[in-house]
Amino acid sequence: MAEKMSERIGQALERQEHHVAFAITLMEHLVVPTFVLDAEQRVLIWNRACERLTDIPAAEVIGTRDHWRAFYEAPRPCLADLVATKGYEQIADLYTVFEDPAEPSFGVHAENWCWMPRRGERLYLAVDAGPVFDESGKLIAVVETLRDITEKHLAQTKVEEQASMLKAHFDEHQRESELARRILDHQIRSDLMQQAGVDYSVIPATNFSGDMVLAARSPAGHLYAILADATGHGLSAAVSVLPMVQEFYRLVELSSPLGNVIESINFLLANSLPLGRFVAAAFVLLDEASHSGEIWVGGVPDVLMFDHAGHLERRFASSNLPLGIVRASDGGHGIEPFTWEVAGQLLLTSDGFAEASDMDGVQFGEDRLIETIRRRAPEMTLIEALQQAMQAHLQGGYAHDDMSMLVIDCPAKG
Repeated sequence: MAEKMSERIGQALERQEHHVAFAITLMEHLVVPTFVLDAEQRVLIWNRACERLTDIPAAEVIGTRDHWRAFYEAPRPCLADLVATKGYEQIADLYTVFEDPAEPSFGVHAENWCWMPRRGERLYLAVDAGPVFDESGKLIAVVETLRDITEKHLAQTKVEEQASMLKAHFDEHQRESELARRILDHQIRSDLMQQAGVDYSVIPATNFSGDMVLAARSPAGHLYAILADATGHGLSAAVSVLPMVQEFYRLVELSSPLGNVIESINFLLANSLPLGRFVAAAFVLLDEASHSGEIWVGGVPDVLMFDHAGHLERRFASSNLPLGIVRASDGGHGIEPFTWEVAGQLLLTSDGFAEASDMDGVQFGEDRLIETIRRRAPEMTLIEALQQAMQAHLQGGYAHDDMSMLVIDCPAKG
C-alpha cells in the first residue's frame, strides 16, 4: 500500500515538473521580450526575444539581480522590482507614463525612455509587469514583458506637436479675426443706419461677410443706401468692401448726386482691389418728400418694388457692371429714376439669398422669394417672412454664400 502511494506521489511530481518545464520552454520562445524574477528579484527567465531586444544573453543575468543593466547605466528598479516589493508609489518618479495600479495583483503598465547600454541607443518601451502567486497566496515570481514602441511614440509626439502648432495658428487666426471684426464693425455707423430707418439682414457664410449694407441720410434728409456683395466670402471679401465705407459717408454728407457717388466709389475700388476682385452692388437715392428716387444695379439681383399688399409692382434690372472692374466709369449711366404714388417697399438682395440651396440642391430662387412676400402674414415684416422661409428651405443646413437683404420704405403721400 505504501509502495503504491509513493509511486503515485512520484508520478504527480513528475507530471508537475513536466508542466513547469513546458511553461519555461514556452516562455523562452515567446516572441514578446519577457523576463521573470523570483520573489527575491533574481532573474529566473530571460527569453530569446529579450536577448534580441537588449543584446544581453541570458547567461549574463540568470540568477542575478543585474537585469537593470539592460536598460539603464546606473542601478534603479525595473517595473518588476516595484511589483515584487510593492513599491508602487515609486512608479510616478521612475516612469513618464503609467497607469494607476489600483489592482496591482492584475499587473501594472508603464512607459518610459530607456538607454540600452549594449545597443547604444534610446528606446521607448511599453512595460507590463504582473505577479505570480502560489496556492497559498505567496508571491513566487514576477513576469515582465516589454514592447519597443519607439517609432509609434515618436510619430504620436510629432502629431501632438503638429496639433499644438495648428492650435496656436488657429488661436492666432481667431485673435486676428476678432480684431478685424471689431475694425469692420467700427467702420459701419449703426447710428446712421438707425436714422435712415431701413430694415436689413446680413447672414455671413463664415465669420465674416463679403456682403455689406450701408444707409445714411444727407443734411437735406435724402436717403442714400447701398447693398454691396464682394467676390468670395470671408475676411478677404470683407476687406474688399471696406474701402467704400468712409467714402460713402463722406459723399452722403456732401449730398452728392447718385452718379457722383457711384463714380467715386468705383474709382476707389478699381485702384485698391487686386486683379480679379470686384464688388457687385445696388445703390438707392430716395427723396421721400417728392416721392421720387434713383436706382443703380450692377451685378446683384434685380431690385424689386412691392406694394403694401406684397404684390410685385416694378423691377429694376441689374444692367451694369460691378464696381472695381474698370477705372473709368460714367456714374450717371445706368441710373434709373422712378416715382411712386402709393406706399411700397424696395427689396435689395445679394445673390447668395436666391442661390441658397436645400439638401437636394434646389435653389431658393426669385419665384419663391416673390411668393413668400405675397403670402406673408400681416404681422410679419418682409425680412422676417423671408428669413422664416429660408430656414424652412435649408432644412437645418447652411448656405454656402453670404446672404443679405435691405428693405427701404417708400411712404405714401401725406
